[in-house]
Amino acid sequence: MGKIRILSIDGGGIRGIIPATILAYLEERLQYFSGNPNAVLADYFEMIAGTSTGGLLTCFYLLPPMQGDTEKTGRYFAHEALALYEQSGKDIFKPKVPMGALTRARILFDDLYTTEGLEGLLADRFGAVKLSEARKHCLVTAYDITERRSVFFTRPEAQNYPHRDYYLRDVARATSAAPTFFEVAKITSMGGKNSYLIDGGMFANNPAACALVEAQKTDFEEKKRPNIEDIYILSLGTGKPVKGYDFEKARNWGIMSWAIPLLNIFNSGSSEVVDAQMENFYKVRNLEGNYHRIDPKLTMPNEEMDDASDHNIALLKDVGMNYINKQTKYLDRIAEELIEKALL
Repeated sequence: MGKIRILSIDGGGIRGIIPATILAYLEERLQYFSGNPNAVLADYFEMIAGTSTGGLLTCFYLLPPMQGDTEKTGRYFAHEALALYEQSGKDIFKPKVPMGALTRARILFDDLYTTEGLEGLLADRFGAVKLSEARKHCLVTAYDITERRSVFFTRPEAQNYPHRDYYLRDVARATSAAPTFFEVAKITSMGGKNSYLIDGGMFANNPAACALVEAQKTDFEEKKRPNIEDIYILSLGTGKPVKGYDFEKARNWGIMSWAIPLLNIFNSGSSEVVDAQMENFYKVRNLEGNYHRIDPKLTMPNEEMDDASDHNIALLKDVGMNYINKQTKYLDRIAEELIEKALL
């Protein structure tokens, strides 16, 4: 039976390599099972939702093909999103000053990283594509610091209201403007409205529940305002941290020492709560098969969202590859379900 298929991707900085790795494999399997070598992820979802690094991936997957490209339905394949992290991670997390023993103290007075690398990368890969031109429905989160409200970037609002339509590169910049890491994003809509935004992970690091609610009030081409029974969700995390913080050290931490751990704890904690709620929400309705969550444990990699060293990038990719190797049958089943559940 056909479903509205939703892909949801958590925030997590450079740890976005993990879902990017798994989704690159999933796209390959979709190509194999469908017999279409040019198939892309967005062909098999009616909506893609993302926060922070997941929001960046969302925008990447929803880019329309280049003008004149009649073979592909999307601009990039999923493995190109993975390559973006692998090749440009250091450019994204480029310190404003050389990293040293005292650099973290600068959190009290300035952001750690310049935005030049990230903004340059987004401008190069996204060009002048607007949110209103996204291939499918989407939900990308951010938080407006001047209006003190959560923000959801969606295609219907962008198509209907110029002041809610932005360049996709600016949407990606806003959702990933993590406090202490990057400065606040100032973006301007097609209608000339300025917005001042920070990372959507401040309130929805796991956007699956937000996407579920948004889907129920959305008029999809295939089905208008679907019920819960009509919604299939694939949710991907950026890795579950397993290393705790030492009590004897943490008991005497001050503002500077708590800054990064608090961000990490808040992000992982909020993601776990949403997953538990979503799982129970579907379970009590006997719809367990309509919700899938993929979030491998972080055993070897550094859980810090900004460790873009070659070594850590390789470890993060290994987490994704190890999951693929251990869960090949499960991922193949998801690929087959995504094809079977298309609303024809």
